[in-house]
Amino acid sequence: MKRWTTVLGRGGTVLIAISLGFLLVSIIPQIQMSRHEGSGPLSPGRIRFVFHQQNLNPQQEVQVAVTVEGNLTVYLLEISAKLEFTPTTGFSYNFNVTDLQEVLQEHPEQIIWEHEVENGDYERSYTPTRVMNATVVVYNPPDSESAYLEYNVALKSSLAPGDKVRTIVYFAAPIGLILAMPWFLNVWKQRKQKYRKSPRYTSSVKEVL
Repeated sequence: MKRWTTVLGRGGTVLIAISLGFLLVSIIPQIQMSRHEGSGPLSPGRIRFVFHQQNLNPQQEVQVAVTVEGNLTVYLLEISAKLEFTPTTGFSYNFNVTDLQEVLQEHPEQIIWEHEVENGDYERSYTPTRVMNATVVVYNPPDSESAYLEYNVALKSSLAPGDKVRTIVYFAAPIGLILAMPWFLNVWKQRKQKYRKSPRYTSSVKEVL
């Protein structure tokens, strides 16, 4: 029994140490990798790309902030869009309104989230659970009026996914404490008994008596 108490206790101290390490990692400030800003009118039936990232991973976070005058819908899509050059339009993404409608109607699983913004501000962040492509698109429906858009999209990176790491800490630290507590008490009792048997303790008791 004593042996198992020692083994479990040391395992508990390891869990506590790992939890503290993860907690320190989770509070390290994120590093901004890129920022995309812009503004301008958006006509009915048109879309605007405001962000695209290939191989977005769980250590990265997309932070989206938009201000809208009018009525627009913001989409975060799991699609891969390429920037291409044509003599007539210059650089543009190979993804248009028709492609967006196809995604909305036939591939809803590629919609990570969507939100309609009407005359106001909207902010949202997203951290993936796996490596994926991510594209933020703003859409003005054909039956709507012309709207004005201001956007600010930041890509930030951290050493580890903060939410996941904190979840691990919240579970691992209490378990480690429960496992280590009997061992801590046993060590404390042994030291207390050892001290009572020491000449220093005996002499101090005699002086009191």
